[in-house]
Amino acid sequence: MSVFKRILAFFVAWLNRQRDPKDHALSDFDKTRYEVRPGDVILVEGRSTVGRKLRTITISRWTHSALYIGRPLDIEDADLRNILSNFITVANDTPLIIETRIGAGVTVRPLLDLEHDHLRICRPKGLAHKDVQQAIRYAVNHLGNYNEGTQLMDLTRFLFPWGLLPSSWRLPLFRRWPGRHTKNVSASFIAETFGFIQFPIYPLVKISTEQGTQLLRRHPRLCMPFEIDMSPNFEVVKYPFLDFRQYENERLIPWKGSGLYSGVEQEPALTFQRSAPLRPVSSESPDAQSIVVNLGMKDG
Repeated sequence: MSVFKRILAFFVAWLNRQRDPKDHALSDFDKTRYEVRPGDVILVEGRSTVGRKLRTITISRWTHSALYIGRPLDIEDADLRNILSNFITVANDTPLIIETRIGAGVTVRPLLDLEHDHLRICRPKGLAHKDVQQAIRYAVNHLGNYNEGTQLMDLTRFLFPWGLLPSSWRLPLFRRWPGRHTKNVSASFIAETFGFIQFPIYPLVKISTEQGTQLLRRHPRLCMPFEIDMSPNFEVVKYPFLDFRQYENERLIPWKGSGLYSGVEQEPALTFQRSAPLRPVSSESPDAQSIVVNLGMKDG
């Protein structure tokens, strides 16, 4: 292996290096896996080095995106199933995602790989079944593309200390002259996929006195994951680590009043376990003005 390729491989490995997952998940993976549908976009709070760089640049926790294509047995086209089998060997009932990764291009892997990540589902609004299948066809047919790894200068932008710049400068500068590596860590391939079926992430709104308001398609650009989250063409489906709807009739947490939370400051994702039945406190009680809700916590 040449010196140039070794340097390139080192940079790619460093950018892809993952931190250990948090002890407490911020989303319920089982419910997310049950809810997700083919054609949905899954946003990921990445744990890699490049994910932390993108978080600084975009001021958003969503640093990665993937297209959920369902299980191989759900794909109607037999040719697409054959193409998938050339890139991954899994059981026919394995849920799969397609994504772009730095140094690897367009890849496919099981949804289960995201089990320990913070996730959010973004669902395209009003998309017909045939359009979903066309988007999946486009994504599957591009597996293995965009994996050229000779753009060393494009990788060096991830070494720049972006945190030293004003936040309003970071993303506009990052968008300038993007190479293939930069596009692979963005949501550009997702934008291209939906652009293929004429379903833009962000439409261009044109208002004129003659024709009124028109929605025009934008040409796919360096789209970032947070833009899918903010897109008017996608609805957000969230499954937090704790479904508070299960506790609507219980006094779980004092959202109003002068109640206090007893516990140390730490990550917001905690697994709550009541140590004793909760009972209402009379307004005449001497402790009514300083209620302490005692919730036992255990590592989850």
